[in-house]
Amino acid sequence: MDRIGSLPDEVLSHILSSLTTKEAAITSILSKRWRNLFTLVPSLDIDDSVFLNPEEGKRERDGILQSFMDFVDKVLASQGDTPIKKFSLKCKTGIDTDRVNQWICNVLQRGVTSLELILDFPREDDDDLDSDYMYFLPDELFVSTKLVELSLRSEFGVDWWRGGSSNTLLPMLKTLCFESKWILLCNDLQMFLAAFPVLEEFHMADIEWPQSDQSVLSVSLMKLTIYAGGFEDFRNPKRISFDTPKLVYLEYSDFVAADYPKVNLPNLAEAVLILKVTEHQIDLIREPDDEDEVSLRLGNVWKLIKGLRNVNKLFISAETLEVLSLCCESIPVFNNLKSLHIISDADLGWQAMPALLRNSPHLETLILKGLLHHLTDKCGDACDCITREDKGRSLSSCPVKKLQIRGFKGTVREKGMIRHFLESFPCLDEMEVYADQSDNDPTNVEVNRIYKIVAYKVHAEDVSTETVLQSKTMSQTQMEEISSQFTPRNNRNKYDFVYILHGAPPPPPPQDMSKDYLKEQLDAAETKLAELNEEYKERQRVHDANEEYKERQRVHDAMFDGIVEQYPMIASALKARQSAADSEASNDQEKKRDVEALLEIMTDLYPDFASALKAMRGTDLERGEPSRDQGEMAADLLPRDGD
Repeated sequence: MDRIGSLPDEVLSHILSSLTTKEAAITSILSKRWRNLFTLVPSLDIDDSVFLNPEEGKRERDGILQSFMDFVDKVLASQGDTPIKKFSLKCKTGIDTDRVNQWICNVLQRGVTSLELILDFPREDDDDLDSDYMYFLPDELFVSTKLVELSLRSEFGVDWWRGGSSNTLLPMLKTLCFESKWILLCNDLQMFLAAFPVLEEFHMADIEWPQSDQSVLSVSLMKLTIYAGGFEDFRNPKRISFDTPKLVYLEYSDFVAADYPKVNLPNLAEAVLILKVTEHQIDLIREPDDEDEVSLRLGNVWKLIKGLRNVNKLFISAETLEVLSLCCESIPVFNNLKSLHIISDADLGWQAMPALLRNSPHLETLILKGLLHHLTDKCGDACDCITREDKGRSLSSCPVKKLQIRGFKGTVREKGMIRHFLESFPCLDEMEVYADQSDNDPTNVEVNRIYKIVAYKVHAEDVSTETVLQSKTMSQTQMEEISSQFTPRNNRNKYDFVYILHGAPPPPPPQDMSKDYLKEQLDAAETKLAELNEEYKERQRVHDANEEYKERQRVHDAMFDGIVEQYPMIASALKARQSAADSEASNDQEKKRDVEALLEIMTDLYPDFASALKAMRGTDLERGEPSRDQGEMAADLLPRDGD
């Protein structure tokens, strides 16, 4: 039986929508039922590389590109006017751009809500923006009332504005993504964003700013990603403003602007900041000149940082950290910051690190990708590069609980910094050090073998070093020797070290290993075990008592049945008294005397019945239930009508 073929058309079309259009079309040869199913698919994924590959050189064959274009025409024609949800089109050089625009217009007319265009059509003349061969998006794209998601990618650039989008209005668009070597928008970003009144996510990669002040203004935007490269002739942009009150995520990479007049980000929760500077600007940062115009412009970066003060997660690149050294005294207090990620570079400094740590009063996690950095007398507060009296002051006031270090190379400098961290962070409970996997120096066998080193704070007198996976290339002694280079020299902080080598599963994190802690945990476990044992015994006793009572009840019932069969008059008398008990006029005392008399007769006739009745009364007392009189027992034993 063809179980898949028996499914409804709607289900099959949904399954086919997960395939490329070419793969879905191939299913039409399975049977008559499948012949036209792919035409019902609500999502089309057309990729000329899938059609033309995997044979090398197939694109250059005569007629092959024409065959591909004819295939797309037939697919769209076969679907007629049926609605479509998603359309993905990937085309490279050689495809007729007029046909491409016809395909785009076809799906727009059918109400497509998600459109992905990857169109690598090169410009014939890069120096001539008015070239007749330049590809422009169809005008219909800029006024769609159904489009919700739009993604444009091109190896040769996206020319949005010159395509006639001065009248752009996409009232339903929520996600807009540009990825290209360059993106040409309008001269006014604020005017551009106004065309998308409900836009929630905006992604721009490799944008080239126009030579004017720019403002990212949107009342609906929640996620913003910008990777810019400054101006064409002047790397640093002029003035950049951010006025996005609903924004919760910002990923911003750009050359430092001359000014940030307005940064309104009250709800920002996470930020990735990658500011770029030239080598000359780095020199100005390290030796600022109050009379130098460029140096003064770089100093305005504090306005951007101030706008990020509400984040709870912050990612900072090495160049950004260098730039922030110009505004250490202006760095705001990050009251909500819980997680701070910083990339280090051996050629860039840590001058702003002390200010960042001091101004993060609720920081819990610090992640450092690399420890090596340019040595200056300003970073000595946070590291042990230079001996000074206040070394470690910013660390001693930082409440960070977890430290993660990536790219560990095993140098003496790195080991000294790790020891400095363990000595200075007062609240640090756990540290993870990941070895640099890209460093295959054959002379550094120890680091090559290590996957991760974990340090846990303890309160025991003696610390320990544990090896999760033993290795011939790295002995326990070697690991203990490395640990000794990390171990704090003061007596305030003590740590256990766990080495996880390549190929070893990570061990569960140990708890505080002090003697008092272990004794406390052992006593608590023994108390809990005793409680569980008593509870089990009580439940077993109740269970056994119930089983014994049920067995006695069965014996009693069997004897009663035998008496009733042999003495019908007794059964009739008991049944008559039961009927009398149901009436309002019945006398309880009289009923009780009569039933007791009848039971006495039964016990006289059958001694075994008397023993069973006595046992039942005793069981009631053991179970903590009030002893039932003979009338109640007789009523329980008496067969009802219909029995």
